[in-house]
Order: sequence, then C-alpha cells, then structure tokens
Amino acid sequence: MSRSDEPKVIIAGAGPAGLLVAIMLADIGVKSTVLERSAEPDQWSTKSYTIVLGERGQASLKRGGCLESAANFGMPRKFIYFVDGKSGKRRCIPKKFHGMGFSRPLLVECLEKNAIEKPNIAVKRGAGVSNVTMDGENGLQVHLEDESILSGSHVIGADGKWSKVRQSFPSLSKQGKILACPSFGVHMVSSTLPDGWPADGTYVIKPGNEDSMFHIIASPVPTGELSISMVCYDETVEKFPWLAPPDNMAPEKYGSGGWEDEVSCMPSSEKSNLVLADELAQLLENEMPAFLAAIGKNTLKSARINRRVSWLKMTADKGKSVTYSTVDGKVTLVGDSAHAITPTTGEGCNLAMESAVKLIDCIHLEMKEKETDRCTTEVLSAAFCNFGLSRPKVVQPIQEKSAAGSQIKKR
Repeated sequence: MSRSDEPKVIIAGAGPAGLLVAIMLADIGVKSTVLERSAEPDQWSTKSYTIVLGERGQASLKRGGCLESAANFGMPRKFIYFVDGKSGKRRCIPKKFHGMGFSRPLLVECLEKNAIEKPNIAVKRGAGVSNVTMDGENGLQVHLEDESILSGSHVIGADGKWSKVRQSFPSLSKQGKILACPSFGVHMVSSTLPDGWPADGTYVIKPGNEDSMFHIIASPVPTGELSISMVCYDETVEKFPWLAPPDNMAPEKYGSGGWEDEVSCMPSSEKSNLVLADELAQLLENEMPAFLAAIGKNTLKSARINRRVSWLKMTADKGKSVTYSTVDGKVTLVGDSAHAITPTTGEGCNLAMESAVKLIDCIHLEMKEKETDRCTTEVLSAAFCNFGLSRPKVVQPIQEKSAAGSQIKKR
C-alpha cells in the first residue's frame, strides 16, 4: 500500500469500544494509535461499575478474537436471583442466555492485553484529547492536553459520553444533547459475597414496603467482592430527602473527570460518609433487614450517591438523518461518544462493542464493493459514512426504551 492511500487512524479512548475497534482494524491491516487520558489502568473501586456482557457483547468479543481470553477475566451470569429484602428468601430464574460479568477495569485490561500484542496498534496512556482540527485538505490534527499534536487521516471518537472528538465538529456536536433522567443510584461495595450466595448470577433485592420507591441490584465481581447499586428515583427523595443526588453536571464541565464522569460519582468531600452510612443503616433496618444482615453495616461506609443517570440523544435537522460521522467520512463516533445510554437495560457496553464490529463490517462491505483486498483511505472514508448513517437506526430505539425504564412505574 502506498503512503498516499494508507490510512493512519487515531482512536480517542481506550475503553472497550476503542480497543476492540483497534484490534479489528489491525486484523485487516490498518494501523492505529489509541489515545487514553488515564496514565495508569483503572483499578476496581467504589467509583467503578460492573458490566454484564450478553449476546451482543459476547458476539462482538468473538468477532474480535477476544472471547476466549475474556472468559478468563469474567464470571458467568447464569441466573437472576430475586431476594426478599425483609425475609431473605431467594427465588432463582435461569437466564436464556448466559451472561459474562466483569468489572470495567478487568474488561479493559483484557482487551488492552489483546491490543498490545498486535503489531499495528500503539496504545498511548496519559494522552488526553482536547480537540481535533482539520489539517489542510486531507488530514486531521489531534490536539492533546499536554499541547502536543498528532496527525492522522481518520479519527474515531471512542472517548465517552462527554466526547472531545464529538465536540470538535459542529456537524456532530449540534446533533447531541445530554438528557438527565429522574433516577440515580447509591453505589457501594461489599468486600465479600454474603454467605450462601452463589456467584453465578445477578441479584435483585426488593424492600418489604412497596411504597419505599427503591430497589437494589447486586453483582458479584471477579475480585470476590459484591457491587451493590441502590436504584432510586426523584420520588424516592421526596420520601427520604437525605438521599438527594448531586446536581447534574454543567455542560462546561463535561469530560473533566474522564470516564468517571459517566458514572457521575459524588465526591466524598461533599457529604460525610459516616452520616450517609448511618442514614442507610436506619433505612435498611426498616425496609431490608435480612439484606442488611447479609452485607453488614461496614459495607455502608463505602456508599456514594451518584448523579442522575443521563443519556446522549442525537437529533438531526428537518429532512436530514442522524449520523455518527462527518460528511467527508474522516471522523466517526462509536460507543458512548455516539449513543450513551442509561444503565437500565444493561446494554451500554454491549452496544458499544457491537458498534465497533458494525464499523468493521462497513469496511469489509466497502472493500467488497470496490473489489479490493486493501483498506485504503478512500475505502475507510466511505465506510465511516455508511456506518454513521446506518447505526443510529438500530441503536436509538434501544436508547429510548432504556431512558423510559429510568422512570418509576406508576401504579
């Protein structure tokens, strides 16, 4: 391939979608540089969240040749356990498709190990993107937070809900609006799995009083801990004002905290953890005594109140279609950069990695139509355009359904 038509791809964001698309580009001979703001890999903590890969996610890993290695990092999710928080009684329902559970840091670690083994991929940590500009007629310049600049033929924005890549191009940024929903979570971590609880499922814990307007979802993670999310609504706050979440993030602060902005954890300095733990203990003693006994009061000291969940709604001008790509096909968005979703359906990471696969599918289709076995800059631009127009039609209905599920059901 000559220098003039060889793509030089820069991927902003080394999350699951960014790493998977880099891996699959390498498999068709396309070199890429993956830029990640975090200097070191993230560690599991109360700021982390769990991911369950379903059929979409596992199929995507398989396409990227990563499913077998991922199985060594993840945990099976064969069942959903419904728990009566007052009595502790459990009801087990087998899942039709066995999920695979991860902490986000472990999934990223798995994919990063696969990526760095590829000769066509360079992963650069401590390289946060500030913006992207055009470089003459044919190229792009990626400006980093340390004021250095990288040049490339194409850019893939995989840098999350607050994407700097998306914000760099008016044709993309004007389509997107981040919408908050009237629900939020209180997140905590138990250092161990409660006695007698199998590690092969997800737990849904309901309070004894239906008017409490909250429930809990608990997921075992490969570290041996239990990730606990207390799902609350604005109506919950009316009954328990001390649960009020932090204000929604101001637009000018989008992206200031990296991927942690996407889970929107409340800084511990804003509320005493001990006061919050005491309030939670009193609430759970009344509503979920069996569950509180199972996890122990010390677990409540790790509690953090998150901001309201939010999602990215993309809309187009009248007579036009939503697209995740610039009109020239030089830039495209994948994952949360294009279609951030509320956590209600658990499909965020699944859709993100599926988008990586669909982008590669568009490249293969374009190569076939042009009767070439090479991915040139022309092929890549056409594929980006096709992906940008086709993917929203699949993803947006799922986003809307998930957002609707982030509201309390009226009886």
